[in-house]
Amino acid sequence: MRNLLSANFARLWRSRLFWIVEAGVFAWGVLAYYLLRINTANGYPFVNGNSYFFNQMTFVGVTIACFSGLFIGTEYSDGTMRNKINVGHSRVTIYLANLVTVTCAGLAQFAAYTLAALTAGPLLTGDLVWSKLHSLPETFALAFLSICTSAAIAVLISMVVQDKAKAVLLNAMLSILILAAGASALKGLLQPPMTERVYNTGTGEYAYASEENLGDLEKLGIEMVPNPKYLSGTERKVYEYISAVLPTSLALSCSLDEVENGYDRFSGLQVFGTLAAVAVLSGSGILVFRKKDLK
Repeated sequence: MRNLLSANFARLWRSRLFWIVEAGVFAWGVLAYYLLRINTANGYPFVNGNSYFFNQMTFVGVTIACFSGLFIGTEYSDGTMRNKINVGHSRVTIYLANLVTVTCAGLAQFAAYTLAALTAGPLLTGDLVWSKLHSLPETFALAFLSICTSAAIAVLISMVVQDKAKAVLLNAMLSILILAAGASALKGLLQPPMTERVYNTGTGEYAYASEENLGDLEKLGIEMVPNPKYLSGTERKVYEYISAVLPTSLALSCSLDEVENGYDRFSGLQVFGTLAAVAVLSGSGILVFRKKDLK
């Protein structure tokens, strides 16, 4: 394992793709705080520092997926994978070494964005970069868990699909689908138990807001009613389990500045969900890879 990791990290260090991704993520961090500077200069309120400090977590699964497909796919295309097996390395150690390497590459991307936030952020926004940050230790833990699960998914696809182009395409498509699923699950959990409803005080009728009824504001009333979209009971538990397993739900939770509507963004469930997901994904990938006929 040590020799495999040494070879992987040496190759990673020499990889042009790796440094292009690092530079791109750093540039994205600079752009995020430049946009914050413009927004505050134009009078837009700044209420959530996490949404800028952890902005890269929104798409980290996509970058990890594409990088993994190209990095591991190259081992198939140039015969390195077969050579590793021929010299005596077991398929299990090869798989695990690639998993560790891709995970570290994802953490390096996160570090590059954080470096941009810590350097370009203060230069562009001053002390504003440090304000309104919420629960940094928990949020860094969420980012780590999300990266681990994203790497496990990406490595599974990359190790099973030998064709580099197909692996990159499948990884990219799956990461986008998981992003949509994670956003949907998190949106459901953040629904408030009560919501506002507008009605006409004269007739008592409920209607959607429009130019006609908003033109006569004194006749409008607002009342709090139960939100039909609020999740409770077993349905809420299911959504919580789904969000604990999906890396994108964890990644998007990094941008939350506080616990909202009873949703605890970081708990033992997230840790257990990540461990379970990584174990199942990696175990499945190893089983398939051990039986795979390398061309």
